[in-house]
Amino acid sequence: MSKLPEMKPLRTRGIDHLAFVTDDLPATMDFYTRVLGMQLVHVRRVPFERDRGQPPYDNLRHYFFSMGNDSLLAFFEYPKGLARQNRDLPGGMQHVAFHVAPDAFDAVVAHVKGCGVNVIGPVPLGGRFWSAYFYDPNSIRLELATDRSGLKRGVVESVLQTEQEARAELATLFSDPQEVEKWLAHMPIVKEKATV
Repeated sequence: MSKLPEMKPLRTRGIDHLAFVTDDLPATMDFYTRVLGMQLVHVRRVPFERDRGQPPYDNLRHYFFSMGNDSLLAFFEYPKGLARQNRDLPGGMQHVAFHVAPDAFDAVVAHVKGCGVNVIGPVPLGGRFWSAYFYDPNSIRLELATDRSGLKRGVVESVLQTEQEARAELATLFSDPQEVEKWLAHMPIVKEKATV
């Protein structure tokens, strides 16, 4: 059994930026500004740098959009004709979920649908989760997520579990009860679920 080190949060405050790949930057710019209302805030070229994990192309466009709350969404423009990634394989990004305030959720979903985008939902996913799903022009799966519990909570607070809930799920991953206890000891646990 491995022992977890004492948890000391890094001094991050969330996402600086997410960086994706497109082969059609004009369509991507139109989608993220018109459909999702994000503002294009920075445009640049990125030189190729060996051994830094940079994209394998020289002088790529790298454009940034404001997601709100001082966070950015970025796209590299790769050459056309490359194979598409599979979001459902290990190492892929399955989807990106944008949090929407409960009082704005229906209007945001209606706006996206009104832009001619096929939206699945909104659907209840259990607990506080209500979501609507759609794809951008690059086949990136996007989600609009909200908390329809009626409780005034932050995103992290809204997903906290009781010890019984967390223990039951962790026991499906670890057969060793000591591993379950180790992970439980590092999780924020609520005594009971808040109700409306």
